[in-house]
Amino acid sequence: FVNNQPNPRDEHGHGTHVAGIVAAQAFNQKGIAGVAFNTKIMAIRAAQYSGILTVQDIAEGIIYATEKGADVINMSFGGYQYSQIVVDALEVALSQAVLVAAAGNDGYRLPLYPARLPYVIAVMATDSTNRFTWFSNGGGDIGAPGESIMSTLPGNRYAKWSGTSMATPVVSGVAALVRSYFWQRD
Repeated sequence: FVNNQPNPRDEHGHGTHVAGIVAAQAFNQKGIAGVAFNTKIMAIRAAQYSGILTVQDIAEGIIYATEKGADVINMSFGGYQYSQIVVDALEVALSQAVLVAAAGNDGYRLPLYPARLPYVIAVMATDSTNRFTWFSNGGGDIGAPGESIMSTLPGNRYAKWSGTSMATPVVSGVAALVRSYFWQRD
């Protein structure tokens, strides 16, 4: 949605790292295996080169994913400002997709938007002892590993990153596995 390019290019590695946590290929003797390694992912870049996301780009990305049939929408981003345009897009997406969002990394009591919305699964980060990390915002729905998470980066590289952005795709991967098992929506 940024620059209207059909093949989104990851400028900072964040999207590639998140995608690897969900769907990195298994059994190839390389790197890591994603939580739901047999799932298909739809890469949607809504962040500007600077890393800033606009509400217009976020909403357009959500609508695009919905129109293309996404079963799970991972949102490893957030902010403290409520946006009606994003809420409208999410309410459309809710009819078919599980919505999963990062709680935030500021150590505050409440999660960011869109994780703060009642129909979005808000993911907090846990450490290796299953305790919430010092940086994770609270008030979420679930905790998942989010500290020193190994995943993919552009250029066939790997790195350990920390944040609720890394915990969110763990939950999205599990949601994708559940959706694949319960494929009949009736």
